[in-house]
Amino acid sequence: MRAAVAIACGVGRVLAVFCAIAGAAPALPDEVRNVASTEAVAALQDAIAARLQLMDDVARYKWNHGLPVLDAAREAALLDRTTAEAVARGIPETYARRVVAAQIAASRARQEELLQRWQDAAPPPTFADVPDLAREQRPAIDAATAALLTRLRTAMCSLDDTARTALAAPPQSFDGSTRVWATAVDPLWPPPSECRD
Repeated sequence: MRAAVAIACGVGRVLAVFCAIAGAAPALPDEVRNVASTEAVAALQDAIAARLQLMDDVARYKWNHGLPVLDAAREAALLDRTTAEAVARGIPETYARRVVAAQIAASRARQEELLQRWQDAAPPPTFADVPDLAREQRPAIDAATAALLTRLRTAMCSLDDTARTALAAPPQSFDGSTRVWATAVDPLWPPPSECRD
């Protein structure tokens, strides 16, 4: 009976509920798996872009207050804390650290390119109504980071050559440079070895 159920479960999607009840794992059609993988990669792309976009206000705040972009001690602590959060979500530690470090580096690069642009402007710009860095911006960045880690966990084993092509260019919502985008996404490859087991 169980063998018959397993065979039936490979026939069509309509039997998925029955298969779950009967205890047999349905064989998902290739097109269903492909759609799920494509959606997971697109969601990861959006999450990376959304976090990077928050760096624009960080740069504006630092510009207004004459603060340096680099805070090495804070970045080191952020790397350790965020890597631990990624591991808690099921992302292998070595891979998590590499990807988290890339997001931090890309965030710094985005701020640096904006400050350079403003320094070169004549006259230099001024920014009003910039959200407070500690009270408003950092909680928003933490939330965006959590969303990115969740989507990374879903997508990491779908990061094949097709995904690499799809992620080569940023979404239209991101107006930063290709260098910043590459800094964020290139270290997604290779995916963790656990995905090949």
